[in-house]
Amino acid sequence: MGFNLNVNFRVPKVLKSVRYSLAAVNGVFLLTGLLFLIVGATVLVTYKEYEPILTKRFFRVTGLVVATGVIILLGSALGFYSAVSQQFYFVAGYVALLLVTLILEIAIMIVAFSLSNAAMEEIQVPMTETIQLYRNREDITEMWDDLQRGFQCCGVQDHTNWIQSQLPISCCPIEYGAISPFECTKDNAFKVGCALLLGEKLSYNAYVIAICAVVATCLQVLLSLMGGYLAYRSKFEEVELES
Repeated sequence: MGFNLNVNFRVPKVLKSVRYSLAAVNGVFLLTGLLFLIVGATVLVTYKEYEPILTKRFFRVTGLVVATGVIILLGSALGFYSAVSQQFYFVAGYVALLLVTLILEIAIMIVAFSLSNAAMEEIQVPMTETIQLYRNREDITEMWDDLQRGFQCCGVQDHTNWIQSQLPISCCPIEYGAISPFECTKDNAFKVGCALLLGEKLSYNAYVIAICAVVATCLQVLLSLMGGYLAYRSKFEEVELES
């Protein structure tokens, strides 16, 4: 007794076609660009007011994240044109762009992981320097007041970083219904230093950037391999042209 196992399996058009496959690759590429742009811009805007106490290393990382996102968004235009034209040199140029962004993503991943482990150490010196300028510069005074109120902290390590007779009011919690004159002393001041709390927040954000870079790097490796294969097909194989 015989069995006829004649199965007619049809390869999906998206897998046979260089145009559709390249468009799919570019769609994922575009999403990684949007991810970088949103994460980088959010971090930049959030910590812009604390710029005097953040080293350039923080802004270089976030700037590189934003720049990579912009490059990807602009480069996706080349990807879509390559998908439409299916010309080898445009596809090859697009693959080269994929490799360049892969290098940028690896760099972001390495620097962000490094920064997440050393955020508090990075801000210790500039915080100590700027605290000496409190009341002498309006922007520094405003920044420290906002920092201490926002994070409910006092000083760099603790309230001892301030002259005890001149603790800023922002160092103390002001309860509802408090009546002036209000005195902020070491007894009612916040017990935790701002370097610890701000450092933890910066470490977390650097870690988020690093994880995003890891995900994007993994995707980028796959996209680069697929892009290289599609470039090979557009050059050496007879491809299906869609109207």
